[in-house]
Amino acid sequence: MKTLSEVVKLEKVTFGYDEITLLKDVDLNIHKGQFWGIVGPNGSAKSTLLKLMLGLLKPHSGSCSLLGTPVKQFRQWDRIGYIPQNVREFNMGFPATVQEMVSANLISQMGTFKWMTSKYRKKVRESLQIVGMQDYATRRIGQLSGGQQQRVFIARTLVNSPKVIFMDEPLVGVDVESQEKFYDLMEKLNQQMGITLVMVSHDIGVVSERTSHIACMGKEKLFVHDAKTFKPEEYLESVYGEKTRLVHHAH
Repeated sequence: MKTLSEVVKLEKVTFGYDEITLLKDVDLNIHKGQFWGIVGPNGSAKSTLLKLMLGLLKPHSGSCSLLGTPVKQFRQWDRIGYIPQNVREFNMGFPATVQEMVSANLISQMGTFKWMTSKYRKKVRESLQIVGMQDYATRRIGQLSGGQQQRVFIARTLVNSPKVIFMDEPLVGVDVESQEKFYDLMEKLNQQMGITLVMVSHDIGVVSERTSHIACMGKEKLFVHDAKTFKPEEYLESVYGEKTRLVHHAH
């Protein structure tokens, strides 16, 4: 059986701030084509873990690799998509259109004069079609709903044909209907296009139903599960106590 190639590898990673240890001797292997949900209570270092994977933070000890390369030596950032938690915190009056927002991610490829050739315009169109936002290409980004904006930022990532997309709480402030569309889109990107997905979320119930693997944060540790056998109630009890109850949302 062919072994899946590693996209992310953490070995014995320890990290903290000042005298507080957030992660201790954490190991994690994420392979090509998987969809990982990173869950845990507030303050459990979910976003910190994502930033360590991307080299935005440096571990106190241990190592982090991305696509088989130590992250401190990694240079192929066009193969990586990253949608941070604060991506939609911008001036709603900003005059950029949807297609301008998406094409901005191609600037590094455009050469000295930064010309938007037919090749790049095609990439923008195709990315917007994948996320279902092609009819909004000339609309200003500030005129869109939260769910529509999120899809535009996904298109902005897709325009570079990434191998893996990292997302930090992508559904904060997004309505339930848009969340359902988001997960359908993630399934398309993962299963049809073969893109590896790594997503931080607080919604343990939904993540356990829509991802292939779960990484649970808590007590400085990381507990890895196959989504098919993961039991959210048992995890919640171990973190919050015996009286904790899982409430399922309408996804």
